Amino acid sequence: MLPSEDETADELLRLLAERPGYRGTPGQCYGPLAKRFPQITDADLRARVQSGDNHWENRVRFARNRLVKRGLIFKPGEGTWHERGVWELTSSGIDVARRLGATGSSSGSGVTGSRASRGVVVKSMAQESDGILLGWNRDVWDDWPDTYEGMVNRLMAGDRYTTRWSVGKRLDVPPKTEAWLLRQGGPFGLIGHGIVTSNTFVDAHFANDGETSRYVNVEFDVLLPESDLLPRDQLEHLIPEVKWRHQFTSGNRVPAPVNARLKQLWNGHTS
Repeated sequence: MLPSEDETADELLRLLAERPGYRGTPGQCYGPLAKRFPQITDADLRARVQSGDNHWENRVRFARNRLVKRGLIFKPGEGTWHERGVWELTSSGIDVARRLGATGSSSGSGVTGSRASRGVVVKSMAQESDGILLGWNRDVWDDWPDTYEGMVNRLMAGDRYTTRWSVGKRLDVPPKTEAWLLRQGGPFGLIGHGIVTSNTFVDAHFANDGETSRYVNVEFDVLLPESDLLPRDQLEHLIPEVKWRHQFTSGNRVPAPVNARLKQLWNGHTS
């Protein structure tokens, strides 16, 4: 027996909340969604409606349309993916899915693994803390050991990379602060994650001779290929509290509640 449209809609919210990027194609949803309802039989999955459409897939599409009308799934062509045929949760949809008890890679709780080609899952701490944004414009600085692409491969193999990073004029960046590497100058988006391992200190400026800058040491555990970064458009939709287009210097703070949601989004993207 098929579940009701309301039950199907609630479970579709949970499923999408647990997928990378909070999105999926219809084909990525029909089968996994059916497995969440033990009462569905093989005969139910083969059944057809009068029009000839598959009954279960028709039920899921109707549930999805209801969620679109409620503003919980983006309309076709909208959202961060900008492609038809992709069902993606809005920020309201993500919030509702969490209230329904969604768990998995994108929801933050219950995350148990990550995609080997991407990196490691950022673990939640018992008490959430602030994060910090570190800007990286490749046209200004690109002195990575073995090139940036080489560092990506090293971290994918399980290595860590510690280096100093400018924090502008910030003085209050304690060790263990989460650091987010923000790609600037194009392409735009989050491209790395690390942990601050020192207090701030002053040293020679990374680009301007004769000047100084304030730094922290950062241990990076994830660096993504530029083609795989978490795009700025998606960040603007899902983490609107941060002014992603106006990060003109490193060291800007991400408040603890926002940082917790950013970790959830990052884990979903890198899983």
